[in-house]
Amino acid sequence: MGRGIALNLKKAGHSMRIFARNKAKIADMLDANTVHFETAAEAVRGADLTVLCLTEDEVIRRTVLTPELLSGIRGIIIDVGTTSPDLTIEMHHLFKQHSARFFDSPMTGSKTAANEGQIFFIVGGSEQDISDTKYFYDACSRGFVRCGGVGDAQRAKIVLNMVQAGTLQMFIEGLSLATKIGIEAQTMKSIIENSAARSGLSDFKAPFILAKNFETHFSVRNMNKDLNHAMHLALGTNAELPLSFSLKGVFDRAMNSGHAESDFCAIAANVEIR
Repeated sequence: MGRGIALNLKKAGHSMRIFARNKAKIADMLDANTVHFETAAEAVRGADLTVLCLTEDEVIRRTVLTPELLSGIRGIIIDVGTTSPDLTIEMHHLFKQHSARFFDSPMTGSKTAANEGQIFFIVGGSEQDISDTKYFYDACSRGFVRCGGVGDAQRAKIVLNMVQAGTLQMFIEGLSLATKIGIEAQTMKSIIENSAARSGLSDFKAPFILAKNFETHFSVRNMNKDLNHAMHLALGTNAELPLSFSLKGVFDRAMNSGHAESDFCAIAANVEIR
């Protein structure tokens, strides 16, 4: 996803200072105006806008929240990954102490959408934050929605991912039951596509599920992490989520059966569908 964002900023004519944990993923983009640095602390120095696109809280703590980086960062920082709301608020206060402005803007969409500048962002910031970074959203997205203040966008994204995980699981269970009772999965898919049960997620994932192709667009590990965040939010607010709590077991099994880095539709890997 980070590569797609960088690619579209490059196409829009912006100069970039990049730190990538795997330099090979962006090596073909490098030139005089797109420079890779060996540490994140070096990359942020002098930047007007810093975009964080990392996967987990501990990765952000290890890569970003270091004395070296904090001492040199200025301008505006946007976190476009899905980070825990607690860490998001912590970063907001920490960057403010270092004269930098931070807000959360997690995204939804596939890596293909990222490459094509068609991802959609949720923004947890002020109207001024949006105005000052509009060039970023113009270059990298098909649109955005403002969702309150800092931290609110992350909460909304966690809810969104919980809904997507549940939607996919019900679709897989439908295909599995159809198989068990003698209805071909392709036939059941066509029925679903022509009913109120149709979803954009089932349209996107069905070909991969039927082909047992679990090429990663959004990994089991990342979806499982976001479900953990959702369960934490639910426990903190006494929200009743019986289906979602059951869903955690499905993703835990996928994690433990060697599919952590596969696409999250790999929860269908051991389900009979034909």
